[in-house]
Formats: sequence, C-alpha cells, structure tokens
Amino acid sequence: MPHDAPDKSTSSRAGARRLIEQTPKALAGLAVITGVAYLAGSIYTKAYFSEFGASWILEEVPAAIYFNQSWVPLLLMLYFGYLATTNLAVIGNQDVTASFQFRLSVILVRYGSWFLLSLLVIVPLLSMFGYVISAIVLSIIGVAALLLLFSSALELVVVQLTTRGRLIDQSMTYIAFAAIAAGLYVVPAQLGLNWARVDKQTTSSLLTVYLHHDAEKEYRLLFSVGERLYVFPATFEGVHPPVHATAIADVSLVPPARYKE
Repeated sequence: MPHDAPDKSTSSRAGARRLIEQTPKALAGLAVITGVAYLAGSIYTKAYFSEFGASWILEEVPAAIYFNQSWVPLLLMLYFGYLATTNLAVIGNQDVTASFQFRLSVILVRYGSWFLLSLLVIVPLLSMFGYVISAIVLSIIGVAALLLLFSSALELVVVQLTTRGRLIDQSMTYIAFAAIAAGLYVVPAQLGLNWARVDKQTTSSLLTVYLHHDAEKEYRLLFSVGERLYVFPATFEGVHPPVHATAIADVSLVPPARYKE
C-alpha cells in the first residue's frame, strides 16, 4: 500500500502533463473544424436561397447565420468524442493498435470511403429525378457517414504519426480524405437544394404570415434579419417564388381583416 500512493501520484502527474501537451493540438483541431462547419453552412445556405431564386439575400445575410445552418454542434461533439475514445493523453503508453476502437476505425476508413462516395453519386441522381425526400434522407445519412469517416481517418493519421508505424495502407487514408472533401460540398449543397424544394410546396412547414396591404393572400416567412423579413406567396406560378423584403411592422400572423371584426 505505501508504494501505491507514490505510483498513483506519478501516474497522475504524467497524465496531466500529457493532457497539457495535447491542448494545442485540441485547440488547432477545434479551429479547423469550426472553419469546416462555416464552409458547410455557407454552401447549404447558398444552395437553399438559390433554389428560391433569391441569391441576392446573401448580400444581407450576416456571417453568423452560416453557423446556424451548419453542423457545428455535431462536429464539436464528434471531435470531443474522438479525443475521448482515442485516449490521446495516454497514446504513448498503450498499444492503441490492438484496441477494438482502432480496428473499427481501420474498417471504417477501408470501406466507409466507398460508401460515402456512392452516396455522393446517388443523392444528386435522386434529386435530379425529383425524389426529394429520399435525397434528403440519404443526405442526412451522408452527414453521419462523413463525420464518422473523418474521425476514423483523423485517428489513423494521429496514431500513424505517433507510433511511426505503417498501420494501414496510406492510399486508403488519402481516398478517405478525398471523399470527405467531396462530401463537404455535395452533402450540404444537396440538403440546401432539397429542403428548399420542400419549403416551396403548399404544404411547407414555414411560418404562414399576412401582409397588411395584401390581407387576402397567405405568405411564407423565408428568412428574417433584424426588423426585415423576407416572404413569398404560399401559392405562385413558375419555378421560383417572388421573394421580397418587408418590415416586421407590416406583417401579422393572422389576416389583418380579422382585427376589424
């Protein structure tokens, strides 16, 4: 027992030291992921408004909105999960290559890359032929596949650099990152495109509003920035609805005519 306390104390100090050494890497990883999330959010937002024929709204969209339309929470959760499951703090003292987690990552990189690439081909085809809901479902699956593949490939790179061993065919890691790069454009673009198609339908879940000067017609609230709202008619002709901006004071949630009754 007397010998256990010093050993535990030494082990705790070593673990704390390794955690401190890994902090800059963790911060750098978070910075990269935040940038990737911003990119994904901007691609999604641009595709969404483009389908409405209202790309001009992007000139008035604050940069923060791109984060609202991105995968930031999921990405950050995944990154912290990656740090926890790979045990970066003790990677120097353990044979991580023998763990189930590492073997699973190898399998995901080896086969997940082809699965993600197949989704990146199937989803645009479904969208092209009008299978909107199916394209959305597969795009969401693509988000999960992309994030899992990213964390697995990142783990293999870290272990490879740390152990200096040839643990997996490098070509598969390169293919994984190529699939991730393609997915970061295709998946958010397809999600934005197809969600816009759903929101343009008469059964849209967008908020129904009424304009004081046009009380007989229903409008959908597309977007809002401060005191400015962007709306379009619930029913319209053609491919793109006529989107226009209006002040929040000119909009109500019930027909203005009802206030007079």
